[in-house]
Amino acid sequence: MKARVFTNGNFWVSSRDLRRRDTLSALDGRIICLGDYDECIHAFPAGIDPEVIDLEGKTVLPGFIDSHLHLLNFGLTLRDVALADVRSIAELKAKVESRAAEVSQAYWIIGRGWDQEMFAEKRYPTRKDLDEASGGRPVYLTRACGHIAVASSRALEIAGVTRSTQDPPGGTIDRDAYGDPTGILRETAQGLVHSHIPDIGADIMEDALKKAMEHVLSKGITSVHTNDGQVGFPGTMDLYRKVHSQGFPLRVYWDMPSGFMPAVFETPLRTGDGDDYFRIGAIKLFADGSLGGRTAALEAPYSDDPNNYGILIVPEDELREQVYLAHTHGMQVAIHAIGDRATKASLSAISFAQSRLPVNDLRHRMVHVQILSPLLITEMRRVRVVADIQPKFISTDMRWALDRVGTARMRSSYSWRTMLRAGVPLAGGSDCPVEPPDPLFGIYCAMTRKDMEGNPPSGFFPNERLTLDEAVRLFTMGGAYGAGEEHRKGSLTPGKLCDFVVLSNDIASVSPEEIKDLEVVLTVVGGEVAYKKA
Repeated sequence: MKARVFTNGNFWVSSRDLRRRDTLSALDGRIICLGDYDECIHAFPAGIDPEVIDLEGKTVLPGFIDSHLHLLNFGLTLRDVALADVRSIAELKAKVESRAAEVSQAYWIIGRGWDQEMFAEKRYPTRKDLDEASGGRPVYLTRACGHIAVASSRALEIAGVTRSTQDPPGGTIDRDAYGDPTGILRETAQGLVHSHIPDIGADIMEDALKKAMEHVLSKGITSVHTNDGQVGFPGTMDLYRKVHSQGFPLRVYWDMPSGFMPAVFETPLRTGDGDDYFRIGAIKLFADGSLGGRTAALEAPYSDDPNNYGILIVPEDELREQVYLAHTHGMQVAIHAIGDRATKASLSAISFAQSRLPVNDLRHRMVHVQILSPLLITEMRRVRVVADIQPKFISTDMRWALDRVGTARMRSSYSWRTMLRAGVPLAGGSDCPVEPPDPLFGIYCAMTRKDMEGNPPSGFFPNERLTLDEAVRLFTMGGAYGAGEEHRKGSLTPGKLCDFVVLSNDIASVSPEEIKDLEVVLTVVGGEVAYKKA
């Protein structure tokens, strides 16, 4: 039996709870007592002599849960050309040129993170820009949102994308005045080129996952809901279990791509099956694209692009059938929906499935749900969906969101407090690698609705700010509830898994603006130290 006492800590219950709890006892990875030292040291069965660990007076929160990210993809991007800080097309070209000097002529240069709104030129990069920097190498660079990419001429040539190539369903190929592809590929059109990128070796994939796990553990994240599928089904399960067996204790709730439905239905595995380190999660579906790329599906046109309503990636009847298929097989769905039109279609699909086959234990999820209306929020409550929100988005989206949808629609968008008041359960994530996997950033943005430089001073539509308790709950109990695991994790409660994070300062004593600057000094998973700040 592994018995530990963690003492001299400030254990978080809520900012309103005045009782100090300075000690926690854990036995075989579960909490058995939370209170003062005497009661915790005597909580063990007779004959057990626990190891005592001094937390040096630091504040302890439940282990953070990131309710939506792409962990394996994040690990792979750590190998690629980083473009998140690029502020011009000239800088982007310099990054490509630098990588081109390091690799062979046949090597695919892959990168992610660019945002045309941040460029001095205020335009999308093109294949010609990449051609000038790549020396004829194939290049594929994904926008920060993951819903748009730009490819070089050589990459388009390898994929056979020409002026005669038709737009695929749910996607578009941008073209110039002569009808030739510009290199910009939107939504499903990305697959025309991406499918030709050479497969990555198993060793590289494994190493990438380990690096990603090490990184998120260093941010206090003990559980993730991850949408991955690069190595198929059951290859993804095998990969995660292999890495866990090598000493990486991150807990994983796997949201699998919709294309895996036939494979999973041939097995007895369903949502919630697995163990405390790897569980089957939801079927991930996509209703639309991104707001930044103007592919989020809107009911009314974009305010800054009056002929554009965005893209519904799949027709509404097809989305309804996908949801119903998953629902009838006992699988939770997690639907990516950013625009109000996509949210309406998604809620209609979930409502249809529930009316045909009432099931009380499947908590279907809506991911992002950014552009909303009072009617949609009411329907979210009626349909009993969990809203997976990404508070860090506000720090970047505020640069252009108001331009995209106008003031009237923004008043009911990114509406976290309104959803809570309406009774919609919220879970907090990062959508990493879109944003950094750092819950402290998310808590800061949820409380302040400011960017990372503290602007605007009063916050962006500040009436939708959350309190400290509500913001912490997003990344603890919110994620646990979204996975149906609130009885296992999400709070420092006897009987639950002993997962917690120790912070450099008391999160309840610093100002909201200082929360983003707190550091994780210790991450504990199952009573074992998984990360310790050097």
